[in-house]
Amino acid sequence: MWRRADDDLWVATVAGEYGGMITRLPDGFHVHDRYSRPIGMTVTFAAATRLHAPSCSGTARSHRARPHHVRARPGATIGPVFAGPSHQREKTS
Repeated sequence: MWRRADDDLWVATVAGEYGGMITRLPDGFHVHDRYSRPIGMTVTFAAATRLHAPSCSGTARSHRARPHHVRARPGATIGPVFAGPSHQREKTS
């Protein structure tokens, strides 16, 4: 569902969550996904809503929004890494 938030801004909601936005700039309508990543630009608002439609279909979890697998970069550690001071007390005797 698209709602006008300002004269040049429309916001989409999908299943009650933020689904993306369309902004009107001098060169056209700029479309952004639910992570505010640019999808594209069109000359009409109707075309912008059609351009955004695939990421709004079904549920808020779009197949485009999340990769199936993510590879760690070479040399990356697995799990949390603590670089700060130790939280253990020093033994005094």
